[in-house]
Amino acid sequence: MKRSILILLVLLTLLIVLPTATAQDGEGSITVWLTGSDNDAAALQVAADAYTEDTGINVTVEAVPWSDAYTRALGAVNSGDGADILMGGMSWGISLGEIGGLVELESEFDEAVTDLMAINNPAFTDAVVSVEGDIYTVPYNQDVYMMFYSATAFEEAGIEAVPETWEDFTTALDALEAADLGGGAFGWGNASWLSYQNYLYQAGGQWYADDCSASAVNSDEALEALEFYTLLFDDYGFPAEQADPGTSFSTGERSIVISGEWHTTGIDASFPELEGTWGIAPLPAGPSGDNPAFLGGRGASIFSFSENKQAAFDFLVWLATPEAAEIIADENFEMGALHLPPQPSNGEFIRGGEMVNAAINAQLESVSAPPNCPGWEENQAEIDLIIQSVLFESGNFEDALEDMEELMNDGLEEYGN
Repeated sequence: MKRSILILLVLLTLLIVLPTATAQDGEGSITVWLTGSDNDAAALQVAADAYTEDTGINVTVEAVPWSDAYTRALGAVNSGDGADILMGGMSWGISLGEIGGLVELESEFDEAVTDLMAINNPAFTDAVVSVEGDIYTVPYNQDVYMMFYSATAFEEAGIEAVPETWEDFTTALDALEAADLGGGAFGWGNASWLSYQNYLYQAGGQWYADDCSASAVNSDEALEALEFYTLLFDDYGFPAEQADPGTSFSTGERSIVISGEWHTTGIDASFPELEGTWGIAPLPAGPSGDNPAFLGGRGASIFSFSENKQAAFDFLVWLATPEAAEIIADENFEMGALHLPPQPSNGEFIRGGEMVNAAINAQLESVSAPPNCPGWEENQAEIDLIIQSVLFESGNFEDALEDMEELMNDGLEEYGN
């Protein structure tokens, strides 16, 4: 009798446990490939664990290095086997989606996708929607150019206010040079289309026509931007090498570094003697009267072969909530990194103190993301070479813009279908 009761209890226990195990291994189990570092994945995993606790849906986050993430994603598309969710470059959604590798989210999830996109930074969402209006990606995090400066050097050079225009900027550089206090430099995207894009849009130009029908780069605005960008290297000694704000301020070699916001947490940590001696601010405005900064980041997509599409999408929706944004921001900050939620309403969770939060949120109000036009992803490297021919080989400005225009229009024709 006791043995029979024991067997019955075991069977009842299995009946209770098996559905949960099946849900975790099947429809309710999600795997995320997060392009980035182990720390990036660890921070997201903490949020994912909170989601699992609330929903019972198991989420596993795996870090994939930037160096081979796109290749791995393409291999997964070809083999039909891999993760459920891919988090990677903003333009990957369109390129992988248009070969059938990713779920077109709006057709799969209807108004829920429209609602989700509506709460995110519109510059980000515009950049990840294809020319045909297909949505393969929703925002996960943002990165943005900021201006880091040595407040100590500014004071010694008699610079009374942080530069707010191009003219202010060159005036500050002149003052720093006169005081022998180091000039300026770029970090992220130095001598490439990324940092040039800041000036292109600040001058009122753009890469393509709004409808991606043709390149728009051969314009007076783009010429003014290229001339100013080159001026920084030729007349103001911006180096060909990338600069780090903390190192530059510590050695006194540079007093202004224009780069991504992520440097913020490392300056005081690596150079404690700099605490209280540096600042961060939005980029100066150009002739357009505005100061759009390049916006990067990671988008999140669902592989078309996933057997857990609804569960994956539900998780992506949850990641846009204040609860998730706060967890991810806190965990990243504990690991010495900044997480910029792509939802303006979650901007309060950007860590680093009042100065950092205010400056980054101010810059995020004026940003420009990469183009979503066909051929852009494929032609970026060639665009860089054309820009560098002007910066370092005394190339002709007009010829460079004509070369870009021809290259981009050829790309539209070649990749447009």
